[in-house]
Amino acid sequence: MKSVVGLIPVLLSAVLVSGCSSTSGSGEASGSGRSSGTPTTTASARIPGCAPACLSGGSDPGSLSAGPYRTSHFFNGQLTVIFKGQWESHEDQPVEFSVAPEGNWDTHRVLFWSDIIPVGKDRKRAAGVPSTASGLLAWLRSRPNLQVSEPRSGTIGTGALPAKVVDIAISGKAVNEASDCPARACADFLTWPNSGDNIYGLAEPAVLRLYLSDVRYGGRSHLFAIGIEGQDQTDLKAFLPDAEQLIASASAPINPA
Repeated sequence: MKSVVGLIPVLLSAVLVSGCSSTSGSGEASGSGRSSGTPTTTASARIPGCAPACLSGGSDPGSLSAGPYRTSHFFNGQLTVIFKGQWESHEDQPVEFSVAPEGNWDTHRVLFWSDIIPVGKDRKRAAGVPSTASGLLAWLRSRPNLQVSEPRSGTIGTGALPAKVVDIAISGKAVNEASDCPARACADFLTWPNSGDNIYGLAEPAVLRLYLSDVRYGGRSHLFAIGIEGQDQTDLKAFLPDAEQLIASASAPINPA
């Protein structure tokens, strides 16, 4: 992943980390990563509090058939979702698990993110932004090149985690921020722990529906985010039923903060 989603996915560089011993569950290379078991809150110790920063590895799951799927690296291999029909994934890493209906990877995706970090137009981490849903939302709404809707309440997963939901698009008055922008205007605004130069942004007229939830696991507070991409508002609207059904099926050993 890198800046400018138009929508053009680029695989995140390998995450190189140290400092926390954990059972990673990353022994599976690319493949289905399926599991008949579903994580419960009693297994919360299996996601260390230092995750995702202290975890490494990644896989390209490829084609995913209908039914339950358990990640191999995201949330330390403890996120389960249920697919209705055939999907595909090319990103299962500690900081991101992203999926799309098969054949639509370059059109729209659902992206599960852990501890996203705001970046300014200089592609550097924005200073002084709390790592919370309210902190990130306030910062996003302060960016003049972004059009961010009023936050509304939503939920994530079978545990109905409370979330704030906004739609993000490029402002009609935006000044382009990216030299490689394929459209009138682009804006970068997110990155992840240990991601190097990889950043996430939008190219007009792409739109991102963003869920933000303050959660706890491993004894620490974290920011759980889910993005639903659309090439434009019409594409997002058409994709929402499938994307929202997938999000509602998600389960992991995490709790509201």
